[in-house]
Amino acid sequence: MDTYNVLIIGSGPAGLFAAIWLERLGVDGIAVVDRKAYPAGGLLNDGKLNFDYRIGMDLNALQIDSETAAHWIEVIKPYFTRFPQCRQVTVVDENPKIEVLRGIAEEQGVQFIAPEQWHWGTDHGKSVVDYLRGHLKKTTFLLGTEVLSIVKCSDGRFDVICRAHRKKAVYSADVVLAAPGRSGAYWLRDMADKMEVRHHFGPIDVGIRVELNRRFYDAVTDHVYDPKFIFYTSRHGDKVRTFCTNPGGRVRAEDYWGFKLVNGDALSGRKTDNTNFALINTVSLTKPFSDTTEYGRMIAKQFLLLGGGRPIVQRVGDFREGRRSSQSTFNSSTRHFGLCKATFNATPGDITLGMPARIIDNLWESLKKLDKIVPGILHPSTLFYAPEIKFFDTHFPTDRNLETNMSGIFVAGDGAGKSRGIVGAGISGILAANGMAAKYFGKREMIT
Repeated sequence: MDTYNVLIIGSGPAGLFAAIWLERLGVDGIAVVDRKAYPAGGLLNDGKLNFDYRIGMDLNALQIDSETAAHWIEVIKPYFTRFPQCRQVTVVDENPKIEVLRGIAEEQGVQFIAPEQWHWGTDHGKSVVDYLRGHLKKTTFLLGTEVLSIVKCSDGRFDVICRAHRKKAVYSADVVLAAPGRSGAYWLRDMADKMEVRHHFGPIDVGIRVELNRRFYDAVTDHVYDPKFIFYTSRHGDKVRTFCTNPGGRVRAEDYWGFKLVNGDALSGRKTDNTNFALINTVSLTKPFSDTTEYGRMIAKQFLLLGGGRPIVQRVGDFREGRRSSQSTFNSSTRHFGLCKATFNATPGDITLGMPARIIDNLWESLKKLDKIVPGILHPSTLFYAPEIKFFDTHFPTDRNLETNMSGIFVAGDGAGKSRGIVGAGISGILAANGMAAKYFGKREMIT
């Protein structure tokens, strides 16, 4: 049995930065476990960075204030921005156009946030992973290794039982950090149930990905690469927001638990004629059914059936008329559908058949407001892809060091409900590293 001081589950931004920080603090015997052969979580996606505590960070969950969050953002920023292909895409200082957009949004009762943003593009994902791993000198990576169970032993240590290359492997550790990312959120919840680690259901985000000819959105994205518009709907009082905008990008599918969801990204070196962004409705559930993960899976299953195994896409022109999109008229010039060429081969159909009516109401109300702020986005050729679902729904009560009710078990990142994005996940990993190093290894907490 191999023995470690710290075993980190997940090699995304939360896990990597926890390992980086533990090494800086002088903690030895660190291992990172990941079920994939070339893992890195969200780092392999579009590589969009928001250096603003209002985006992707839950200050209440992290138990820090805005000043502390801003400090950690400045600490983590150089790790990303020194990567050669990472470039700044939104400069917020002294940009009068941003203030004009903010004013127009306020007239519509919409909040507009323009954070400092950097970007490296999906085509540089593996390079940035290699770059960040280059900061690690002593950490062991156990890749292609799936964690099956975690057992707390009588001496307070943990046995982590795994399957590696079809063989059983057991690792022992003083401390375990679970940072599996969004794709591992369901696994983490099941593991927590078995270990009696306290957790509860949080909200998920359910919606669509909008793809349009980029000329309609360039008026915004020329100044703010990934603009954040936040709506509170008048009919239901629900929160809707834009998320993950990709100027010149493409729509693509992603697999979650056997379901096909939609997402979007952009390459650094090759652009399309379109822009895409997510428009997502935050959904919370109460008794008697509070399982937001299962609710999201139910929606995903409906679209899987309706789309014949693929996501569904619908033209705005068809949506307005209450008509499903069909293959025969999908690129009809008579209906002005030719202006936006789809970048992803989804199944033409009707998104209202798979999406709850309340969510459709909220999305459409928000889109009509957005069309007043950015005229033209509801051109008949604009595309709605569904479903886009973000599972951040299992939350773990922790102390300020991100330690759970079970001593020695820490959590970090999106899969534990501590962040919603690369920067926030990385900072949560640092906070957990500081906590475990101070409590279990006698290392002074590193503030800078």
